[in-house]
Amino acid sequence: MNTLSLEFVQRALIAVALAAPMLGLLSPLVLTRRLAFFSAALGQAVLTGVSLGVLLGEPVDAPWASVLGFSLLCGVGLVFVRRRSSLPADTLVGVLLAFTLGLGVLLLTVVTKRFNVHQLEAVMFGSVLTVTRTDLFVLGGALLLVVFVLTRFHNALLLDGTDARLSAAKRLPSATLEYGLVVLLTLVIVASVKVLGALMVEAMLLVPAAAGRNVARSVAGLTWASVVIALLSGVGGVFVSASVNAPSGAAIVLLLALSFLLTLPFARRR
Repeated sequence: MNTLSLEFVQRALIAVALAAPMLGLLSPLVLTRRLAFFSAALGQAVLTGVSLGVLLGEPVDAPWASVLGFSLLCGVGLVFVRRRSSLPADTLVGVLLAFTLGLGVLLLTVVTKRFNVHQLEAVMFGSVLTVTRTDLFVLGGALLLVVFVLTRFHNALLLDGTDARLSAAKRLPSATLEYGLVVLLTLVIVASVKVLGALMVEAMLLVPAAAGRNVARSVAGLTWASVVIALLSGVGGVFVSASVNAPSGAAIVLLLALSFLLTLPFARRR
């Protein structure tokens, strides 16, 4: 049987075609602002929000109000503390990562006494092969939001993240830009994690730009390379997953890692 003739594979490809460009567009901003661990911390916050939502009485298969609320609280709170603290950003992110992981494990232990942990697996880890039409609409809306924001503010976000002095000289609203980017990242992660899983979202927010940086010679080239690498790895991972019955998220993450390794020789030549 032709793999493309399967309806769940077709939906998975559409989901990847929506999510990969969205995460690929944000990946250079995550890289230049040194937010790699931040995306991991938000991924942990999503898992904690799932457990918290179930404990508060939300549906087991859709505790999204608590997920979004807790993730936004963590993201905005981190920026608030970072802008008022002399501690390095990675130190603060490490504290947030430890907090969300510890709280998530504690809440998950309580939740599994009331529900089977397998009921939460789809929400926590996602599966691109089980995507629904509602998931596709959510991803489509998130993609349109990312395109709209970056069309208007990409240069300002990039400048503010790479050269704070020049950004201040141009009187860019640094605080507004940082808070806005964190809120956008949070919305995108929450929209993507059910479909793609936390591990894959974290990888797609970091690896495409890291691999693209090995071959790109300009900011525009980095952005396009990031999108292409994310899209090719996503589509390839879906085919690998459907062909050998492997976890889709793991297959996509491995292809992302492979893309980084394959582009390393180009970085050395340059």
